Amino acid sequence: DADRDKDCVMTSAEIIMAAELQLEAAGGVEETPFVTVKVAQGDEGVSVEAFQVSQQCMAMVAEEALEIGTDPSSCKVNDTFTAIQEGKESKTVDNNFFLTVVPIVQHTSETFVAQFPRMNRDLDDRTPSKDELKRQLSKSGSAGWSFIDLLSDFNLLIYLSQFLDINADYPKICQSVVDRDVPLEEGYKIIIASIAGLDGAY
Repeated sequence: DADRDKDCVMTSAEIIMAAELQLEAAGGVEETPFVTVKVAQGDEGVSVEAFQVSQQCMAMVAEEALEIGTDPSSCKVNDTFTAIQEGKESKTVDNNFFLTVVPIVQHTSETFVAQFPRMNRDLDDRTPSKDELKRQLSKSGSAGWSFIDLLSDFNLLIYLSQFLDINADYPKICQSVVDRDVPLEEGYKIIIASIAGLDGAY
């Protein structure tokens, strides 16, 4: 939002919504893995930050002590409540007081791959296609890759959903993807290889 103050990480409406969602996920004022992720376009590209609101904020929202006021950078305190901030009574609480930054850590999976082009990525020079499907699946049998290893790619599976039945085929395919002790049925290998235009062994 162009009008948003640079110091305002989240508006009062966003703080209250984040607290409501955390309350729902936790089933009350409890620890929860639920986070709010903020994605913003900046001068240096896209920034991604994850936040949680404090349990104190969750408790105040649960009691309806916080409201959306005229200043989006702070939450208004309901007239029936008293907030003490920096040792004195306050009718508003700065939003940043409620926020905790949650570190985003890069993760490399030993089960899943992420090599297939993503949909709707303007900056990516590759787009999902049968040629890309063939390129990825043709690596099967080389450099330690198996067919199911290469099939274990979220974006590839999304692309394949155009050709396979999401209700009939996907439960079986995904079972093999998440549990390598469940072999992928040969019929699926043949169908998927055919979609990709692969010939011979895979």
